[in-house]
Amino acid sequence: MQRKVKTIDTGYEPRPFQRSLHRSLKRFNVLVCHRRFGKTVFTINECLDKALRNELKNPQYAYIAPTYGQAKRVAWDYFKEYTRNIPGVTVNEAELRIDIPRPDRRDRVRFMLLGAENPNTLRGLYLDGVILDEFAEMDPTAWSQVVRPALSDRLGWAIFIGTPKGQNHFFDIFEKSHGAEDWFRAIYPVSETMIVPASELRAARLTMSPEEYDQEYECSFTAAMVGAYYAKTLEELDRKSRITKVEWEKHIPVCTYWDLGISDKTCIWFGQVVGREIHWIDYLEDAGKGLDFYAKEIKDRPYVYGFHFLPHDGAARELGTGKTRQELLEDLLGRRNVEICPLHRPEDGINAVRMVLDRSYFDREKCNVGLKALKNYQRKWDSKNGMFLSKPLHNWASHASDAFRTGAMSINDSHGIVESVPSLKQGALPRTCDNEYDIFD
Repeated sequence: MQRKVKTIDTGYEPRPFQRSLHRSLKRFNVLVCHRRFGKTVFTINECLDKALRNELKNPQYAYIAPTYGQAKRVAWDYFKEYTRNIPGVTVNEAELRIDIPRPDRRDRVRFMLLGAENPNTLRGLYLDGVILDEFAEMDPTAWSQVVRPALSDRLGWAIFIGTPKGQNHFFDIFEKSHGAEDWFRAIYPVSETMIVPASELRAARLTMSPEEYDQEYECSFTAAMVGAYYAKTLEELDRKSRITKVEWEKHIPVCTYWDLGISDKTCIWFGQVVGREIHWIDYLEDAGKGLDFYAKEIKDRPYVYGFHFLPHDGAARELGTGKTRQELLEDLLGRRNVEICPLHRPEDGINAVRMVLDRSYFDREKCNVGLKALKNYQRKWDSKNGMFLSKPLHNWASHASDAFRTGAMSINDSHGIVESVPSLKQGALPRTCDNEYDIFD
Protein backbone atom coordinates (compact mmCIF):
# COMPACT_ATOMS: atom_id res chain seq x y z
CA MET A 1 0.00 0.00 0.00
CA GLN A 2 1.37 3.40 -0.99
CA ARG A 3 1.82 5.80 1.94
CA LYS A 4 0.27 9.22 1.90
CA VAL A 5 2.90 11.92 2.04
CA LYS A 6 2.06 15.20 3.75
CA THR A 7 4.12 18.32 3.24
CA ILE A 8 4.84 20.20 6.46
CA ASP A 9 6.09 23.79 6.47
CA THR A 10 8.18 24.45 9.57
CA GLY A 11 8.82 28.08 8.59
CA TYR A 12 12.58 27.56 8.30
CA GLU A 13 14.31 29.55 5.56
CA PRO A 14 18.02 28.69 5.43
CA ARG A 15 20.58 31.35 4.62
CA PRO A 16 22.90 30.65 1.65
CA PHE A 17 25.70 29.32 3.86
CA GLN A 18 23.23 27.16 5.78
CA ARG A 19 21.73 25.81 2.57
CA SER A 20 25.16 24.81 1.33
CA LEU A 21 25.95 23.18 4.68
CA HIS A 22 22.80 21.03 4.60
CA ARG A 23 24.08 19.50 1.35
CA SER A 24 27.63 18.98 2.63
CA LEU A 25 27.16 17.18 5.92
CA LYS A 26 28.47 13.68 6.56
CA ARG A 27 27.96 11.32 9.49
CA PHE A 28 30.22 13.34 11.83
CA ASN A 29 30.56 17.09 11.46
CA VAL A 30 32.57 19.85 13.16
CA LEU A 31 31.27 23.36 12.45
CA VAL A 32 33.19 26.36 13.80
CA CYS A 33 30.90 29.36 13.37
CA HIS A 34 31.02 32.98 14.42
CA ARG A 35 28.44 34.47 16.75
CA ARG A 36 25.00 35.02 15.18
CA PHE A 37 25.74 32.63 12.31
CA GLY A 38 22.50 30.80 13.08
CA LYS A 39 24.14 27.50 13.95
CA THR A 40 21.52 26.45 16.52
CA VAL A 41 18.62 27.02 14.12
CA PHE A 42 20.55 25.25 11.37
CA THR A 43 21.30 22.14 13.43
CA ILE A 44 17.78 21.88 14.86
CA ASN A 45 16.24 21.89 11.42
CA GLU A 46 18.82 19.41 10.12
CA CYS A 47 17.90 17.18 13.04
CA LEU A 48 14.15 17.48 12.35
CA ASP A 49 14.61 16.63 8.68
CA LYS A 50 16.73 13.56 9.39
CA ALA A 51 14.38 12.41 12.16
CA LEU A 52 11.22 12.52 10.06
CA ARG A 53 12.95 10.48 7.33
CA ASN A 54 14.37 7.87 9.72
CA GLU A 55 13.22 4.33 8.91
CA LEU A 56 14.31 2.80 12.24
CA LYS A 57 11.96 2.03 15.12
CA ASN A 58 11.44 4.80 17.72
CA PRO A 59 14.28 7.09 16.66
CA GLN A 60 15.52 9.57 19.23
CA TYR A 61 17.81 12.57 19.13
CA ALA A 62 19.53 14.79 21.64
CA TYR A 63 20.56 18.41 21.72
CA ILE A 64 23.29 18.71 24.35
CA ALA A 65 24.58 22.00 25.76
CA PRO A 66 27.26 22.53 28.43
CA THR A 67 24.50 22.86 31.04
CA TYR A 68 20.83 21.92 31.20
CA GLY A 69 19.97 25.58 31.75
CA GLN A 70 21.82 26.59 28.60
CA ALA A 71 20.00 23.94 26.58
CA LYS A 72 16.67 25.34 27.72
CA ARG A 73 17.60 28.99 27.12
CA VAL A 74 19.25 28.47 23.74
CA ALA A 75 17.28 25.76 21.97
CA TRP A 76 13.96 24.93 23.63
CA ASP A 77 11.90 27.72 22.05
CA TYR A 78 13.39 26.92 18.63
CA PHE A 79 12.45 23.24 18.93
CA LYS A 80 8.88 24.16 19.82
CA GLU A 81 8.67 26.74 17.04
CA TYR A 82 9.84 24.42 14.28
CA THR A 83 7.71 21.43 15.38
CA ARG A 84 4.45 23.24 16.14
CA ASN A 85 2.92 22.49 12.70
CA ILE A 86 3.67 18.77 12.84
CA PRO A 87 0.46 16.74 13.45
CA GLY A 88 0.18 15.08 16.86
CA VAL A 89 3.31 16.65 18.34
CA THR A 90 3.43 16.59 22.16
CA VAL A 91 5.63 18.89 24.22
CA ASN A 92 6.83 17.98 27.71
CA GLU A 93 7.90 21.25 29.34
CA ALA A 94 9.04 19.60 32.55
CA GLU A 95 11.50 17.23 30.85
CA LEU A 96 12.36 19.35 27.77
CA ARG A 97 11.20 16.57 25.50
CA ILE A 98 9.21 16.58 22.26
CA ASP A 99 7.53 13.49 20.78
CA ILE A 100 6.14 13.16 17.27
CA PRO A 101 3.86 10.13 16.73
CA ARG A 102 4.08 8.03 13.56
CA PRO A 103 0.75 6.15 13.55
CA ASP A 104 1.52 4.26 10.34
CA ARG A 105 4.65 2.82 11.99
CA ARG A 106 3.15 2.55 15.47
CA ASP A 107 6.09 4.37 17.00
CA ARG A 108 7.31 7.89 17.66
CA VAL A 109 10.23 10.26 17.06
CA ARG A 110 11.72 11.81 20.21
CA PHE A 111 13.84 14.92 20.75
CA MET A 112 15.53 15.56 24.11
CA LEU A 113 17.36 18.60 25.45
CA LEU A 114 20.18 17.66 27.83
CA GLY A 115 23.07 19.20 29.76
CA ALA A 116 26.64 17.87 29.97
CA GLU A 117 27.35 18.96 33.57
CA ASN A 118 27.71 15.34 34.65
CA PRO A 119 28.29 13.16 31.58
CA ASN A 120 27.58 9.95 33.50
CA THR A 121 23.90 10.89 33.79
CA LEU A 122 23.66 10.54 30.00
CA ARG A 123 24.71 6.90 30.01
CA GLY A 124 22.24 4.24 28.88
CA LEU A 125 20.70 6.24 26.02
CA TYR A 126 20.61 5.14 22.43
CA LEU A 127 20.80 7.96 19.91
CA ASP A 128 20.16 8.27 16.19
CA GLY A 129 21.71 11.72 16.12
CA VAL A 130 23.12 14.35 18.44
CA ILE A 131 23.92 18.05 18.41
CA LEU A 132 26.74 19.11 20.74
CA ASP A 133 26.44 22.89 21.08
CA GLU A 134 29.46 24.84 22.39
CA PHE A 135 31.45 21.64 22.72
CA ALA A 136 34.50 23.68 23.77
CA GLU A 137 32.78 24.38 27.10
CA MET A 138 31.86 20.74 27.79
CA ASP A 139 33.68 17.98 29.59
CA PRO A 140 35.38 16.19 26.65
CA THR A 141 34.47 12.79 28.12
CA ALA A 142 30.82 13.55 27.36
CA TRP A 143 31.63 12.69 23.75
CA SER A 144 34.33 10.06 24.01
CA GLN A 145 32.93 7.98 26.87
CA VAL A 146 29.17 8.54 26.66
CA VAL A 147 27.74 10.01 23.46
CA ARG A 148 29.93 8.26 20.89
CA PRO A 149 29.09 4.76 22.20
CA ALA A 150 25.38 5.72 22.28
CA LEU A 151 25.47 6.22 18.49
CA SER A 152 27.05 2.88 17.64
CA ASP A 153 24.23 0.34 17.43
CA ARG A 154 22.05 2.56 15.20
CA LEU A 155 24.95 4.20 13.30
CA GLY A 156 23.86 7.61 14.50
CA TRP A 157 25.30 10.97 13.40
CA ALA A 158 26.75 13.93 15.28
CA ILE A 159 27.21 17.67 14.73
CA PHE A 160 29.65 19.64 16.88
CA ILE A 161 29.01 23.38 16.78
CA GLY A 162 30.52 26.33 18.57
CA THR A 163 33.05 29.13 18.63
CA PRO A 164 36.67 28.55 19.69
CA LYS A 165 37.80 28.69 23.32
CA GLY A 166 41.53 28.33 22.76
CA GLN A 167 43.21 25.14 21.60
CA ASN A 168 41.23 22.70 23.70
CA HIS A 169 39.30 19.52 22.85
CA PHE A 170 37.08 21.36 20.33
CA PHE A 171 40.25 22.36 18.50
CA ASP A 172 41.54 18.77 18.76
CA ILE A 173 38.44 17.26 17.21
CA PHE A 174 38.44 19.94 14.49
CA GLU A 175 42.06 19.03 13.66
CA LYS A 176 41.50 15.25 13.77
CA SER A 177 38.44 15.48 11.52
CA HIS A 178 40.54 16.80 8.61
CA GLY A 179 40.51 14.17 5.87
CA ALA A 180 38.97 11.52 8.13
CA GLU A 181 36.46 9.12 6.62
CA ASP A 182 32.80 10.05 7.32
CA TRP A 183 33.87 13.42 8.77
CA PHE A 184 33.15 16.92 7.50
CA ARG A 185 34.49 20.14 8.95
CA ALA A 186 34.03 23.80 8.15
CA ILE A 187 34.97 27.13 9.68
CA TYR A 188 32.94 30.29 9.11
CA PRO A 189 34.51 33.60 10.24
CA VAL A 190 32.36 36.72 9.93
CA SER A 191 34.75 38.19 7.38
CA GLU A 192 33.74 35.34 5.07
CA THR A 193 29.99 35.12 5.69
CA MET A 194 29.33 38.91 5.92
CA ILE A 195 26.12 38.06 7.79
CA VAL A 196 26.63 40.62 10.54
CA PRO A 197 26.39 44.27 9.35
CA ALA A 198 29.68 46.16 9.17
CA SER A 199 28.34 48.85 11.50
CA GLU A 200 27.62 46.23 14.16
CA LEU A 201 31.12 44.79 13.83
CA ARG A 202 32.66 48.24 14.21
CA ALA A 203 30.61 48.75 17.37
CA ALA A 204 31.69 45.36 18.68
CA ARG A 205 35.37 46.21 18.17
CA LEU A 206 34.99 49.30 20.36
CA THR A 207 34.00 47.27 23.42
CA MET A 208 35.91 44.01 22.84
CA SER A 209 39.60 43.26 23.09
CA PRO A 210 41.29 42.11 19.86
CA GLU A 211 41.52 38.60 21.34
CA GLU A 212 37.80 38.55 22.17
CA TYR A 213 36.83 39.80 18.72
CA ASP A 214 39.08 37.30 16.92
CA GLN A 215 37.72 34.45 19.03
CA GLU A 216 34.02 35.27 18.80
CA TYR A 217 33.76 36.68 15.27
CA GLU A 218 36.79 35.44 13.34
CA CYS A 219 36.78 31.93 14.87
CA SER A 220 40.40 32.10 15.95
CA PHE A 221 41.70 29.11 17.90
CA THR A 222 44.97 30.92 18.60
CA ALA A 223 43.44 33.92 20.37
CA ALA A 224 44.06 33.73 24.11
CA MET A 225 41.01 32.41 25.93
CA VAL A 226 39.38 35.32 27.73
CA GLY A 227 39.39 34.97 31.50
CA ALA A 228 41.66 31.90 31.53
CA TYR A 229 44.02 31.68 34.49
CA TYR A 230 46.81 29.55 33.06
CA ALA A 231 46.31 29.31 29.28
CA LYS A 232 49.07 31.77 28.30
CA THR A 233 51.55 30.24 30.73
CA LEU A 234 50.88 26.74 29.40
CA GLU A 235 51.26 27.95 25.82
CA GLU A 236 54.64 29.40 26.81
CA LEU A 237 55.63 26.11 28.45
CA ASP A 238 54.72 24.30 25.24
CA ARG A 239 56.85 26.68 23.17
CA LYS A 240 59.76 26.00 25.53
CA SER A 241 59.32 22.21 25.06
CA ARG A 242 58.32 21.75 28.68
CA ILE A 243 55.20 19.85 27.66
CA THR A 244 56.94 16.82 26.29
CA LYS A 245 57.86 13.24 27.20
CA VAL A 246 58.72 13.17 30.92
CA GLU A 247 60.34 10.02 32.25
CA TRP A 248 59.67 8.70 35.74
CA GLU A 249 62.74 9.20 37.96
CA LYS A 250 62.81 5.85 39.76
CA HIS A 251 64.99 6.99 42.65
CA ILE A 252 62.64 9.87 43.56
CA PRO A 253 59.27 9.23 45.24
CA VAL A 254 56.07 10.15 43.42
CA CYS A 255 53.46 12.18 45.30
CA THR A 256 49.80 12.39 44.34
CA TYR A 257 47.54 15.43 44.64
CA TRP A 258 43.77 15.01 44.73
CA ASP A 259 40.41 16.62 44.26
CA LEU A 260 37.75 14.37 45.78
CA GLY A 261 34.35 13.81 44.21
CA ILE A 262 31.48 11.38 44.57
CA SER A 263 28.87 12.40 42.00
CA ASP A 264 31.50 14.73 40.49
CA LYS A 265 34.88 13.61 39.24
CA THR A 266 37.82 12.64 41.39
CA CYS A 267 41.07 13.87 39.85
CA ILE A 268 44.65 12.94 40.76
CA TRP A 269 47.95 14.43 39.57
CA PHE A 270 51.18 12.42 39.93
CA GLY A 271 54.26 14.59 40.47
CA GLN A 272 57.93 14.41 41.38
CA VAL A 273 60.06 17.20 42.81
CA VAL A 274 63.42 16.88 41.01
CA GLY A 275 65.77 19.54 42.32
CA ARG A 276 64.06 22.82 41.54
CA GLU A 277 61.95 21.23 38.81
CA ILE A 278 58.53 19.64 39.22
CA HIS A 279 57.82 16.76 36.86
CA TRP A 280 54.15 15.90 36.26
CA ILE A 281 54.37 12.34 35.00
CA ASP A 282 50.78 11.06 35.12
CA TYR A 283 47.14 12.00 35.64
CA LEU A 284 43.99 10.06 36.58
CA GLU A 285 40.33 11.02 36.68
CA ASP A 286 37.04 9.17 36.92
CA ALA A 287 33.55 9.63 38.35
CA GLY A 288 31.12 7.60 40.40
CA LYS A 289 33.88 5.42 41.86
CA GLY A 290 34.84 4.77 45.49
CA LEU A 291 38.23 5.26 47.12
CA ASP A 292 38.96 1.56 46.65
CA PHE A 293 39.01 2.09 42.87
CA TYR A 294 41.56 4.91 43.08
CA ALA A 295 43.70 3.07 45.63
CA LYS A 296 43.91 0.11 43.24
CA GLU A 297 44.77 2.38 40.32
CA ILE A 298 47.58 3.93 42.37
CA LYS A 299 48.97 0.58 43.50
CA ASP A 300 48.78 -0.84 39.97
CA ARG A 301 51.13 1.86 38.67
CA PRO A 302 54.86 1.08 38.98
CA TYR A 303 55.73 4.19 40.97
CA VAL A 304 57.37 4.34 44.40
CA TYR A 305 55.25 6.74 46.43
CA GLY A 306 56.04 9.42 48.92
CA PHE A 307 52.85 11.06 50.18
CA HIS A 308 49.28 11.47 48.93
CA PHE A 309 47.78 14.92 49.46
CA LEU A 310 44.01 15.33 49.80
CA PRO A 311 42.07 18.61 49.86
CA HIS A 312 40.73 19.86 53.19
CA ASP A 313 37.45 17.92 52.87
CA GLY A 314 39.48 14.71 53.13
CA ALA A 315 39.40 15.29 56.90
CA ALA A 316 35.58 15.13 57.06
CA ARG A 317 34.18 12.04 58.77
CA GLU A 318 31.70 9.79 56.99
CA LEU A 319 28.61 8.92 59.03
CA GLY A 320 28.57 5.29 57.91
CA THR A 321 32.12 4.39 58.91
CA GLY A 322 33.00 7.12 61.38
CA LYS A 323 36.30 7.49 59.53
CA THR A 324 37.69 10.32 57.48
CA ARG A 325 38.51 9.76 53.83
CA GLN A 326 42.12 10.31 54.83
CA GLU A 327 41.89 7.32 57.19
CA LEU A 328 39.98 5.22 54.68
CA LEU A 329 42.59 5.83 51.98
CA GLU A 330 45.42 4.99 54.38
CA ASP A 331 43.68 1.70 55.19
CA LEU A 332 43.33 0.91 51.50
CA LEU A 333 46.93 1.80 50.70
CA GLY A 334 48.27 0.04 53.79
CA ARG A 335 50.42 2.99 54.81
CA ARG A 336 50.06 6.10 56.94
CA ASN A 337 51.21 8.45 54.22
CA VAL A 338 48.10 10.50 53.42
CA GLU A 339 48.25 14.22 54.23
CA ILE A 340 45.62 16.97 54.19
CA CYS A 341 46.36 20.13 52.25
CA PRO A 342 45.63 23.14 54.50
CA LEU A 343 42.45 25.09 53.88
CA HIS A 344 43.20 28.14 51.75
CA ARG A 345 41.53 30.83 49.72
CA PRO A 346 41.12 29.99 46.00
CA GLU A 347 43.07 33.10 44.97
CA ASP A 348 46.01 32.00 47.14
CA GLY A 349 45.91 28.57 45.53
CA ILE A 350 45.79 30.09 42.04
CA ASN A 351 48.86 32.19 42.81
CA ALA A 352 50.59 29.06 44.12
CA VAL A 353 49.78 27.28 40.86
CA ARG A 354 51.40 30.08 38.86
CA MET A 355 54.55 29.72 40.95
CA VAL A 356 54.60 25.95 40.44
CA LEU A 357 54.01 26.23 36.68
CA ASP A 358 57.23 28.26 36.38
CA ARG A 359 59.10 25.15 37.55
CA SER A 360 56.99 22.47 35.84
CA TYR A 361 57.43 19.92 33.09
CA PHE A 362 54.42 17.87 31.89
CA ASP A 363 54.20 14.53 30.16
CA ARG A 364 52.20 15.45 27.08
CA GLU A 365 50.52 12.08 26.62
CA LYS A 366 49.81 10.93 30.17
CA CYS A 367 48.76 14.39 31.39
CA ASN A 368 46.82 15.34 28.26
CA VAL A 369 43.35 15.33 29.88
CA GLY A 370 44.52 17.28 32.91
CA LEU A 371 46.34 19.83 30.75
CA LYS A 372 43.17 20.53 28.77
CA ALA A 373 41.39 21.27 32.02
CA LEU A 374 44.14 23.62 33.23
CA LYS A 375 44.04 25.50 29.92
CA ASN A 376 40.28 25.96 30.25
CA TYR A 377 40.15 26.96 33.91
CA GLN A 378 38.79 30.50 33.94
CA ARG A 379 37.29 33.27 35.99
CA LYS A 380 33.55 33.56 36.36
CA TRP A 381 31.90 36.29 34.29
CA ASP A 382 29.38 38.61 35.94
CA SER A 383 27.06 39.49 33.07
CA LYS A 384 25.04 41.91 35.21
CA ASN A 385 28.00 44.14 36.01
CA GLY A 386 30.02 43.34 32.89
CA MET A 387 33.14 42.15 34.69
CA PHE A 388 35.08 39.06 35.67
CA LEU A 389 34.73 37.96 39.27
CA SER A 390 37.70 37.01 41.41
CA LYS A 391 36.36 33.49 41.89
CA PRO A 392 36.71 30.67 39.32
CA LEU A 393 33.94 29.39 37.09
CA HIS A 394 32.78 25.95 38.23
CA ASN A 395 32.63 23.72 35.16
CA TRP A 396 34.19 20.53 33.76
CA ALA A 397 37.69 22.02 34.08
CA SER A 398 37.38 22.81 37.79
CA HIS A 399 38.09 19.40 39.29
CA ALA A 400 41.45 18.77 37.62
CA SER A 401 42.44 22.37 38.32
CA ASP A 402 41.47 22.06 41.99
CA ALA A 403 43.57 18.90 42.26
CA PHE A 404 46.52 20.76 40.75
CA ARG A 405 45.91 23.55 43.27
CA THR A 406 46.18 20.95 46.04
CA GLY A 407 49.55 20.05 44.57
CA ALA A 408 50.72 23.65 44.29
CA MET A 409 49.83 24.47 47.89
CA SER A 410 51.52 21.29 49.14
CA ILE A 411 54.68 21.74 47.07
CA ASN A 412 55.02 25.39 48.01
CA ASP A 413 54.80 24.34 51.65
CA SER A 414 58.22 22.70 51.06
CA HIS A 415 57.19 19.16 52.01
CA GLY A 416 60.59 17.85 50.89
CA ILE A 417 59.66 14.25 51.67
CA VAL A 418 61.93 11.32 50.77
CA GLU A 419 60.78 7.72 50.78
CA SER A 420 63.82 6.50 52.68
CA VAL A 421 63.12 8.77 55.68
CA PRO A 422 59.42 8.23 56.46
CA SER A 423 59.62 10.24 59.68
CA LEU A 424 60.22 13.47 57.74
CA LYS A 425 56.62 14.45 57.22
CA GLN A 426 55.31 17.77 55.99
CA GLY A 427 56.09 20.52 58.44
CA ALA A 428 58.71 18.47 60.34
CA LEU A 429 61.66 19.77 58.36
CA PRO A 430 63.78 22.63 59.81
CA ARG A 431 62.67 26.09 58.68
CA THR A 432 65.93 27.95 59.51
CA CYS A 433 69.56 27.59 58.60
CA ASP A 434 72.90 28.97 59.80
CA ASN A 435 74.57 31.14 57.19
CA GLU A 436 77.11 32.68 59.59
CA TYR A 437 80.04 30.39 58.85
CA ASP A 438 83.49 30.30 57.25
CA ILE A 439 83.87 27.66 54.57
CA PHE A 440 87.63 27.44 55.33
CA ASP A 441 87.15 26.90 59.08
